[in-house]
Amino acid sequence: MPVYLVTGAAGFIGANYVQHLLEWESPDVEVIAVDYLGFAGNQANLDLVSDRVVFENADIADLDAMEEIYRRYRPDFVVNFAAESHNDRAILGPSAFMRSNALGAQVMAECSRLVPVRSHVHVSTIEVYGELAPWEKWFTERSPLNAKTPYSAAKAAGDQIVRAYMQTYPELNIRMTHCANNYGPYQLPEKLIPLAVTNLLRGRKVPVYGDGLQSRDWLHVADHCAAVHRVLHAELEPVPVRAATEPELLPIFDVSARHEVTNLDIADRVVTALGLDPAEWIEHIPDRPNHDRRYLIDPKKIETQLGWRPVHDFDAGLAETVTWYVEHRSWWERILEEKGELGFDWGAVAPGPLNAGGRVTTT
Repeated sequence: MPVYLVTGAAGFIGANYVQHLLEWESPDVEVIAVDYLGFAGNQANLDLVSDRVVFENADIADLDAMEEIYRRYRPDFVVNFAAESHNDRAILGPSAFMRSNALGAQVMAECSRLVPVRSHVHVSTIEVYGELAPWEKWFTERSPLNAKTPYSAAKAAGDQIVRAYMQTYPELNIRMTHCANNYGPYQLPEKLIPLAVTNLLRGRKVPVYGDGLQSRDWLHVADHCAAVHRVLHAELEPVPVRAATEPELLPIFDVSARHEVTNLDIADRVVTALGLDPAEWIEHIPDRPNHDRRYLIDPKKIETQLGWRPVHDFDAGLAETVTWYVEHRSWWERILEEKGELGFDWGAVAPGPLNAGGRVTTT
């Protein structure tokens, strides 16, 4: 009976992965779902499969706690989705991001070294590459890490640690993915698409930072989950010595649907999908500090080496996502009751940390 340990399992992508995993694997699979239920964690995301998983409330940055879980369950496969992932919150409270995204990555790699597993995937983000230069078409696995925000810098720090483990401990079968912006069900309504839908359903406008022409690479969460699973189970060659100077030879795979859309276009599509007029229901607000203007990644390596391809059409996937939030109002209303409003207004944010409830202090 294979044992999977999935961290960040109560978050957006982690919960989607757990649900898909239970569809893909045999009925006797054992899934250990780990999450410390921080700001973005929501155990209700696992309600549909709660009877088929073992849930462990634990912090991936706590070596003693995670090593105990490893030794108790002896996982065959590990997927680390756990991360603090919102740029806005990271600007106001970066320390939690450094702990989860950097130290947490090291602890997870160390546990997989001390209690050997068959394979381990560290899930990262396109944002570690920084901002795409106007003359560049996209980033690749060879691109240098050039993160410029507290969130992406913390993820890049975790990436560097994992890269070091790849090359220092060749017996450790650890892999890494970088993904484009995900969309789909169960995403916390602090991110653009669910924020737009939930605002509109409550009679509020969609806030767009600055001119809204920040450009992103969009990927359906189900396609991302399929890519991670493909990487987890791929038969890969040992890391060659040349990888020290040629990082594209490391077991790192960039995951994208090659679908570039501006934030303003996303807002326009969501408003239109709900039968409203974008001219009346979109408002431009002050941009957040140090906002990446544009980034894309090339998925050629995972396509050619592992045969993965995205299967979700963006227009259809976005429409289905909007419908999901319309039909699951009780899910996101409960979140807003617990966490308060999740949108940021940088014209009103006062200097200082997040308050105890996770919301910014405003003037």
